[in-house]
Amino acid sequence: MGKIIAITNRKGKVGKSTTAVNLAIAFAYSGKKTLLVDLDSAGSCAKAFGFKKQALANDIFTSSKPEVSFRKAIVKTGTKKLEFIYIKRLPYLDEMKVGGISANEHILESTLKPVSANYDYVIVDCPPYHAGTINASLIVADSVLIPVALGMFSADAVRSVLDQIDEIKENYNPDLNIDGILLTIYEYNNVDSFTLKKDLFKKYPKLVFNTSIPKSSAVTEALDENKPLLIYKPDDRAAKAYIKVADELFERKNLFNSKRKT
Repeated sequence: MGKIIAITNRKGKVGKSTTAVNLAIAFAYSGKKTLLVDLDSAGSCAKAFGFKKQALANDIFTSSKPEVSFRKAIVKTGTKKLEFIYIKRLPYLDEMKVGGISANEHILESTLKPVSANYDYVIVDCPPYHAGTINASLIVADSVLIPVALGMFSADAVRSVLDQIDEIKENYNPDLNIDGILLTIYEYNNVDSFTLKKDLFKKYPKLVFNTSIPKSSAVTEALDENKPLLIYKPDDRAAKAYIKVADELFERKNLFNSKRKT
């Protein structure tokens, strides 16, 4: 069964989709068969590969056999060992309620979990605002990665994500883990960036990745060219940083597995 990683932050403009796309490519470059799932209605992952989301959009959950439709909607990306699916929308999902989560938020679990057996990794790009879709992603995920960009509002959003993860763990997915907090659009030699990093390390010392994704004009250029950064400019420092983050994830997985065996 492939590991399902949800990329999420309730705050937008933190490099969430860029992280999902380039981590998926980094995994594929490492020989890991990977599926990238775009759940964001903006279709940023689709655009990064030059796909038109209108052409890819499949309302798979209107099918009597959504698991079959799911498999048929998966497309090749042109990168060896990396496949992609853009999901137009999940069935209507209520926001999280005090009394629990809407039952239909388990529908992604029933379709994605069986498909994940065909991959080493499944990367899920969550939308920034729709709590119902984020809940559905966390219910099916094995772990969560939280991108955080400069700005205290974005840092405060980490606490909101962690609270949401705690709710899911307690009631729906007790095995859900946190891969880490990833600093993105990071400006070295910037006092505010350093303060944010220091604050996050102080609050969550075991969760912050050692690698930060530096701010780079190549990220915007790649988006404008409808290409993933790792393909558009693989020697860029931000691209190289994503390779390092993938390596950190592999190391953390190996460490976790070794601890479980002892």
